[in-house]
Amino acid sequence: MIRKRKKNTLFKVLIYLSAVVLTLYILGPFLWMFISSISPEIELISGSRKWFPSNPTLKRYEVLINKVEGARFRTAFFNSLIVATISTILTMFFGTLAAYCYARFKFKGKKSMVLGILFTQMLPGAAIAIPIYLFMSSLNLLDTKVGLILVYTGFIMPVAIWILKNYFISIPQEIEEAAIIDGATTFQILFRIIIPLVTPALFATGLYSFITTWNEFFFALILTGSNSKTIPVAITEFSTQGGVDYGMMCTAGVIGSIIPLVIAIIFKDYLVSGLTAGWAK
Repeated sequence: MIRKRKKNTLFKVLIYLSAVVLTLYILGPFLWMFISSISPEIELISGSRKWFPSNPTLKRYEVLINKVEGARFRTAFFNSLIVATISTILTMFFGTLAAYCYARFKFKGKKSMVLGILFTQMLPGAAIAIPIYLFMSSLNLLDTKVGLILVYTGFIMPVAIWILKNYFISIPQEIEEAAIIDGATTFQILFRIIIPLVTPALFATGLYSFITTWNEFFFALILTGSNSKTIPVAITEFSTQGGVDYGMMCTAGVIGSIIPLVIAIIFKDYLVSGLTAGWAK
C-alpha cells in the first residue's frame, strides 16, 4: 500500500514537473521577447544579458505607438486588423454554409469535391505563389487589402469547412427532422437550431482563422507593398543591411501579439469547449 502511494506521488511529481517545463518552453520565447523590448540598447548589444534589465525602458513602445517614426508600423497594424477581421468573417460565413451542405445534403461529386478541398491544403505556398501573383496583377489587386483578403479567405476556408463539417455531422438528424415537421425551412434550421448548437466550434474555428491570417507572412511579403503591408512584414523591416534592431523588432513583436492574445483570453471558454468537443473528429 505504501509502495503504491509512493508510486502515485512520484507519478504526480513527474506530471507537474513536465507541465512546468512545457509551460516554460512555450512561454519562454515570448517572455524573452518582452524582456528584450524593455531592455536598454547597451544591455542588448553588450552580450552580458540579465534575466531582467537593470534600467527597463518603454521608449520603444512610445516610438511605435505615438511618434512619427512608428507611423508605418501603426499602418501595418491596422492593415492586419482589417485583413484578418474581414477574412475571418467571410471564411466563417461561406465556410459554415459549405460545411453544412457537405454534412447534410447528398449530390453527385460530393466526395470528390470534399477530397479536392483537402488536396488544396497539401500544396506548398511556394508552388502557387507565382500563379496567384499573376492573377492578382491581372485584377489590379496587388498591394491592396482586398487582394490579400481574397487570398487568405481562399486558403483558410478549406480548413474551416473540414472542421465545421465534422461538427455538423455529429448533431443528430432527428433534431432537424423535427424542425422540418414543424415547417422550418433549411435556413431557419441552420441559423436558429444548428448554429446555436455548434457555437463553441464556430468560435474555435473563427479564432483559428483570425490568428492564422494575422500571422501569415509569405503571401503578405509577395503581394503587399507600402499600401497594404501587414504586421509580420513590418517587423522584418527592423532588420536591414545596416544591422538588426533587436529591441524594436521585439517591441513590434509584443505589440503584434496583443490582439490575438486578447481575443484568446476573452473567448477562452468557447475556445476550450470547441477544442475539447471534437476539433479532431
